[in-house]
Amino acid sequence: MDPIDQFTLQAFVYSALILFSILSSKLFFRFGFPILLIFLTFGMLAGTDGFGGIEFSDYGLAQSIGVFALMYILFLGGLESDWDAIKSTLSISMKLSILGTIITALVLGLFIHLLFPVLGFLESFLLGSIVSATDAASVFNIFKTGGSNLQEHIKKIIEFESGSNDAIGVLLTSVFLSLITSEGTNHTGWYFVRFFFFQVMIGVLMGYGLGMVFLYLMNTVKLGYDGLYLVFITASVPFIYAVTTMFQGNGFLAVYLAGILIGRFPFIHKKSIFRFLNGYVWILQIGMFLCFGLLVFPSRLDNLWLPGLTIAVLLILVARPIAVFLSLWREPVTLKEKLFISWVGLRGASPIILATFPVAQGVAGAEILFHVVFFVVLVSLLLQGSTIQKMAEYLGLLQTKSDKLFQPKDFDNMEFPGMSLQEFIIPYNSHVVEKALYEINLPKDSHILLIARGEQYLIPSGNTTVKGGDVIWILAKDEVLPHVGRTLMH
Repeated sequence: MDPIDQFTLQAFVYSALILFSILSSKLFFRFGFPILLIFLTFGMLAGTDGFGGIEFSDYGLAQSIGVFALMYILFLGGLESDWDAIKSTLSISMKLSILGTIITALVLGLFIHLLFPVLGFLESFLLGSIVSATDAASVFNIFKTGGSNLQEHIKKIIEFESGSNDAIGVLLTSVFLSLITSEGTNHTGWYFVRFFFFQVMIGVLMGYGLGMVFLYLMNTVKLGYDGLYLVFITASVPFIYAVTTMFQGNGFLAVYLAGILIGRFPFIHKKSIFRFLNGYVWILQIGMFLCFGLLVFPSRLDNLWLPGLTIAVLLILVARPIAVFLSLWREPVTLKEKLFISWVGLRGASPIILATFPVAQGVAGAEILFHVVFFVVLVSLLLQGSTIQKMAEYLGLLQTKSDKLFQPKDFDNMEFPGMSLQEFIIPYNSHVVEKALYEINLPKDSHILLIARGEQYLIPSGNTTVKGGDVIWILAKDEVLPHVGRTLMH
C-alpha cells in the first residue's frame, strides 16, 4: 500500500475533527453546554498539548480566519435582525454598545492593575479592552439554539449590542496597543478621539452606502444562473469590510449595518440566501473555534488558571454589571432586565481574535496574555452560556405562550422551483394601505397566500383590505419578486 500523502492525511484529520465535533455537539447540547464551547474544547484537545498532537502556532493565520468568520457572523446577524424591533430599543442598545464597552474596559483594567501590578498600567487596560466587548458569535448562537423564548425586546437589545460593540472593542484595543508599541510618544489624546470618531462615522456611512448599492444590484441585475446570486452576496461581505477598512473606517460595524439594511427589504432569492448563509456561517464558526483551540497549550493554563479565573469573575460579577447599570441609568429598563443583560455578557471569538493582535505585533508577554484571554472566554462560555435560560426563567423574563406569535415556518422551508415564498411587512405609509387586494396591481405570476394581522391570520379574498403593519406571505416567480416588493413597500 502506498504511503498517504500529506494533503490527504490533513484532509482526513481536519474533516474528521469537524464531523466529530458536530455530532458530539448534539449530545452536549442536551446537557446545556454552549455548542461553540464544544468546538473550542475539541480544538484544544487536538492541538500540540492535546491528544491529537496537531502543531499549529500561526497567530497571524488564526487572526485572519477569525476576522473572516466574524464578518459573516455579523452580516448574517444584521440580515436576521428585525429593524422595527431594534428601532424601539436603539437608544438602550447604543448606550450598552458604546458606553458599556468603554466602562467595562476601564473598570476591569483598573482592577487588573491593582490586583496584578506585574502588568503595567497600559498592559492592564489593553487586557481589559480585549475582553470588553460581548461576542456576537456566541450571543447569536445561544439565542438560536437555546434562548428562543426570551422576551423579544431584551433579545434585540443584547443582539444589537453584541453586533455593534465589536467595533468599540477593536478601537479600544488598537488605542492601548498603539500606546504600548509607541510608548505614548507619537500620538496625542486628540489623535485617538479623531481616530475613534472616523472609525465609527466611516463605518456607518460605508455600511449604509454599500448596503444600498448591493441591495440595488441584487434586485436589478439579472444574472444568468441562480446560484450566482449566492456567490454575489457572499463576495459582497468581505468587499464591504475591505473598502471600509481602506478608508480608515471600522469594517465590522459596516458589515453589520449593511446586513441590517439589506435584511429590511425584499430581494431576489432572499430565503435561499438566508439558508445558505446560515450553513456557511456554521462552517466558519466551527473552523474558527477549532482553530483558536489549536493555538492553546493546556499545559500553560496550569500556571494561569488563578489569574484567569480572577479576571473572569471580576469581568462577570463586577465590571460588566457596573457598565450595564451606569450606561442604562435613567433608561426605562427594569432591575431584573438590567441583571439579566449583565449576565449575558458572553465572551467568545471577538476577545480571542483581539488577543492575537499583540502577538502579531510582537508585544512582550503577548502569548501569556492570549492564554489568559482564552481562559476568561472558557469561563464565560461555561458559566454564563450554560445558564442563560435558567437565569431568564429565574428572573421571569421568558415569553408566555400567549406572547409568542405563531409563524408558518413550514411554509418558510418549502421549496418552490422557480418561485419563492416571500414575507412582506406593509409600512404604515405605503400607498396600498386601506386598499382592497383587487385594487392592488400585483404581477400575474404572484399569489397572496396568507395575511397576519396582530395575532390573527386571515385567508385573503379580493375584498380583503390591507392595513399598515400587516405581514403578507406571497408566492411568486423569482423574476417578479422585486416588482411585488416595490408595489407593496412604497
